[in-house]
Amino acid sequence: KGSGQRDFDRALDRRGLAEVTEMARRCLDLDLLPDLLIASAALRTVQTAEAFGRILGRAPSQRLIEPALYLAEAPTLLDRICEVPDTIPHVMVVGHNPGLGDLACRLASAARFSGFETAATCSMVFAAVSWLHIRHGQAADIRYDSPGRFYDLWR
Repeated sequence: KGSGQRDFDRALDRRGLAEVTEMARRCLDLDLLPDLLIASAALRTVQTAEAFGRILGRAPSQRLIEPALYLAEAPTLLDRICEVPDTIPHVMVVGHNPGLGDLACRLASAARFSGFETAATCSMVFAAVSWLHIRHGQAADIRYDSPGRFYDLWR
């Protein structure tokens, strides 16, 4: 950070790469296999999406890199999720705090969720028949995982 490098261009360091690899393996173990990965265009989120895609066996065509998601706020992220075609049942969004953590808190309001730690994942299930109908407070079966801990927030 202190090198004058722009935040957007900052790469994952050795620890970040190790944490991303561990988290992707945990998703694989839990059979959390996204049909689509949508990532901010920042270098570290692209690296994260690529690592998850590789470990989870997802094709490059299943990853979308979107500049508008860089430091996006919760409403922007939810709008993007609502645009996902209904033929795609499982989506992963790779983004930044505070927006991604805020979105998780809004979607999973009953879970007393407090935001995202670095390299964390959060899985949620929605009863909506369309991504277009996802709303705040509708998430169920919420599982939050970070490199140091696992929480089943719904049970």
